[in-house]
Order: sequence, then C-alpha cells, then structure tokens
Amino acid sequence: MMNQFLARLTTLTLVLLGFHVSAIYFLLAVLLLNTHHKEIFW
Repeated sequence: MMNQFLARLTTLTLVLLGFHVSAIYFLLAVLLLNTHHKEIFW
C-alpha cells in the first residue's frame, strides 16, 4: 500500500518538476526574444 502511494507521489513530483522546469525555460526564451528581437529578426 505504501509503495504504491510512494510511486504515485514520485511520478507526480517528477511531472510537476518537469512542467516547472519547462515553464522556466519557456519564460527565459520569451524574455530573450523580447529583449533581443531586433537582433534576431533583422
């Protein structure tokens, strides 16, 4: 019983961590585009 709960908790934690890391990289990319869009697109 405890092992199943632990496995679910670990999976959920990894999914949330992955989402947050991806969101951080996404935000960094957006910030980079906002600050350097003149250099990138011209």
